[in-house]
Amino acid sequence: MILELIDRLAREAAKLELEFLLIGGHAVARHGHPRMTLDIDFLVKAEQRAIWNELLSSFGYSCYSEGSAFAQFGGLTGWPRVDLMLCDESTFRKLYTDAEQSSGIRIPSVKHIIALKLHAASSADRSKPAQDWEDITHLVRLHQLDPAEPEFKDLILRYGGQSALDRILALCNL
Repeated sequence: MILELIDRLAREAAKLELEFLLIGGHAVARHGHPRMTLDIDFLVKAEQRAIWNELLSSFGYSCYSEGSAFAQFGGLTGWPRVDLMLCDESTFRKLYTDAEQSSGIRIPSVKHIIALKLHAASSADRSKPAQDWEDITHLVRLHQLDPAEPEFKDLILRYGGQSALDRILALCNL
């Protein structure tokens, strides 16, 4: 049901010329670390929030929680929650340009997924930072990423700080 909904939303978004990236657990799975997740997360342009609200509404969804950088939608009983992470055009373009195709859906590069996970894990109101760190750990190991590589190191420092870099360096030394 979840994969069907992702595909249906992707088709409708394409008709509306809405660009998006699949993020969260489903993107992590498409990068090789499958795990159970019961929601769908998309990264979208903040300026297109109203269009996404209309699209999700046409699928029976309504927004039940929102902030300046996110919106959460619930649907019919049994359907997964849909979360939108909202970002500015510049940030979106950077991630979209480096994104990869997976079964017709664009997902951020593995390094950008890790950056998003670091950002989420460091959020004060994050309910599942342990899950974010499990995803980060698996992706770093699976893709044999080197946290000393300058570009990746800068990404880690920018979104997770020195403590995140130290944690990932320790992870890689195991």
